[in-house]
Amino acid sequence: MTSYNAAVWLVDRNVEQGRGQAVAIRSAGADVTYHDVLSSAWRVQHALADLGVGPGERVVLVANDGPDMVAWIVGCLRSGVIPVPVSTMLTGGDVGAIIDDAAASMLVVSQEYGGLVGTAARTAAGVRHAVVLEESTAPDTAFTTGGGDGPVVTRWSALADASEAPVADTTADASAFWLYSSGTTGLPKGVIHRHASMEATFDTYARAVLGAGPDDRFLSVAKLFFAYGLGNSLTFPF
Repeated sequence: MTSYNAAVWLVDRNVEQGRGQAVAIRSAGADVTYHDVLSSAWRVQHALADLGVGPGERVVLVANDGPDMVAWIVGCLRSGVIPVPVSTMLTGGDVGAIIDDAAASMLVVSQEYGGLVGTAARTAAGVRHAVVLEESTAPDTAFTTGGGDGPVVTRWSALADASEAPVADTTADASAFWLYSSGTTGLPKGVIHRHASMEATFDTYARAVLGAGPDDRFLSVAKLFFAYGLGNSLTFPF
């Protein structure tokens, strides 16, 4: 089958077509270019490789919207690793149940959700690594299970290699990312999305309905862990 990777369509394509220095994200008063996003995605790819997370494995993301969250989604896609963004409003037990259901090997959290790591790890024994996205004065032990059998916790700042990384040999029909339902009928259910799905939603909605173009800006109230927010903040503008 022909190779296709959603991250290449989202980011590499923009860089290759001369938009590398164009603004991709405006966040907290700072501009992030498409080349910046690609470099950050390479950094994620090296982090995944260094921590032994390979194609087809799942990485659960409990992170605030921003450049780091985008980088982890794009970097996972580019490596053939499956990002699973989940609600930042979940409890540690809820996150653990999703990690267990997805058989995820890594948890990535924004600093303020670091307290979820221990509880989640006790529910999902298979998670091997946790990455904390912001620096903190809190000791690393705050993010372990306390018994020495939890995931290895690594600060994002310690994973600094942003050299160019290769694209995984994925296809349009390959599993790209999972999103979990709200859980109103019980345990949230994972919904598998293909690599081709992101471009399809742009073509059929952002282009055909919204008429989105390169001069438009998107401001989303829905967060990246929601399907609609993922479209608003990443798929459609990119």
